[in-house]
Amino acid sequence: MNKMVVMMDVYNERSKGRIIRTVANFHGVTTITMDSKDGKLTVIGDFDSSKILTKLKRRWINADMATFGPYDPKKEAAAVEKKRMKERERERLLEASRGNYCLCGPTTQHQICVCNQEPYHQGCIIS
Repeated sequence: MNKMVVMMDVYNERSKGRIIRTVANFHGVTTITMDSKDGKLTVIGDFDSSKILTKLKRRWINADMATFGPYDPKKEAAAVEKKRMKERERERLLEASRGNYCLCGPTTQHQICVCNQEPYHQGCIIS
């Protein structure tokens, strides 16, 4: 089994569907994944990479092969788990920065009172 990643510009869902249909017609393709944000097309299976790439380049000029190599499901699962752990850590730190909880313990709040000593002035400004 091989894995090929192709970088290309995808503007909308219609072009994404066309790209996936074009690649799905090839013999030996088992999995197709398209990430519209990054413009990444991932193709997994036993296929001829040169045929797929030439067909994509014929219709989409900016299609370029980023990576091609053997596909190992165990490595992919480990990489996905590692990515999830990083995402959870990032979300935990983001929640901490929002003030929902503190990683370093309770914080103390300071109040500053500025009082005016003029006889007709009443009260203080607390900030």
